[in-house]
Amino acid sequence: MKHNYIEGEWINALMRAFANLGLDTQKIVKGLAGFENQRFISGHRLDVGSARQMWHRAQEQTHDPLLGLKAGSTLDYRAVGVLTPVIWHSPTVRVALNNIATFQTLISESGAYKITDHPESPRNQLTCEYIPTANVVPVNPHQVLAVVSGTMGILHAISNAEVEVRQLHIPVAYQSSIDNALLEKTLHAQNLHCQVYSTGKYFTLTIPQTHLDTPLLGCDGHLYEINKNYAEELLRSKRASLALIDSIKNIIMTRGFSLANIEDVQAALGLHSRTLQRHLLEQGTSFRKIKEELLKDQAIHLLIGQKISINNAAQKLGYSETSAFHRAFKSWCGMTPKQFCNMRHF
Repeated sequence: MKHNYIEGEWINALMRAFANLGLDTQKIVKGLAGFENQRFISGHRLDVGSARQMWHRAQEQTHDPLLGLKAGSTLDYRAVGVLTPVIWHSPTVRVALNNIATFQTLISESGAYKITDHPESPRNQLTCEYIPTANVVPVNPHQVLAVVSGTMGILHAISNAEVEVRQLHIPVAYQSSIDNALLEKTLHAQNLHCQVYSTGKYFTLTIPQTHLDTPLLGCDGHLYEINKNYAEELLRSKRASLALIDSIKNIIMTRGFSLANIEDVQAALGLHSRTLQRHLLEQGTSFRKIKEELLKDQAIHLLIGQKISINNAAQKLGYSETSAFHRAFKSWCGMTPKQFCNMRHF
């Protein structure tokens, strides 16, 4: 399905950014489905947990407090396809921000902006909070930093530096991962003048509203409408895809994880086998991939979140033998459950 191509190209742009920073991309994608020769296969779907694992592995390699900023500032934004003309031809910065928030899911399912006006505040400001999607693998702070720094650069560019982010709030929980003083100094060096604070629950951009509604020069309204309509079509397709995948996951959980089969899903959804398989193929996935994604997430949750034993985790997931669980887990994560539990995580 076409909506998967945007996410795929974005992932490959990220892989190039990691490589340019001297990171071992082979280690970053080891055991993750959908990759071939460190490149994500076009048209496939990457689940949220795997996308976040990439960032955690990248952070473990470098320990660079500015990893997210460096990766975000070097990404090729042409990789987001139709979203580039939608953003660059938006009539105002406010509309551009709303388009970023609306279509963010086409780039990544890991999170999205929540935009809030504060007209009653003395400075009449607007805030953009990045809200991570719930998942057993927590969001990596550098993944979010790449997103917010990229957003800052876009606002600076499309407004000809008239709209600047005044403040960047980084959750206190990530203070040890990101050097605020160094980040602020680097942002100023890039002409993205912004104060950086450790506060709150989410990464948040604070933007003055002074020039948000000023018409942007060089915008082509006709080109904007054509591309925005196409982006909306892709978004509807993406939402339908996620709804189908969520329905299948719920059926698998109800039937009993590893015990569930495609016949259970067909019966529950009232679809013929070929029809279901065709729908899933169009979404860049399959019943097997969805089931493995769910089993992997549940396994990580049981081992890391609930800290239960490997044997008990295998039983809860419906494996008759722990050895079978070991083999499955190694195929998902590139290591055994014991090795995974002994690592420093997230």
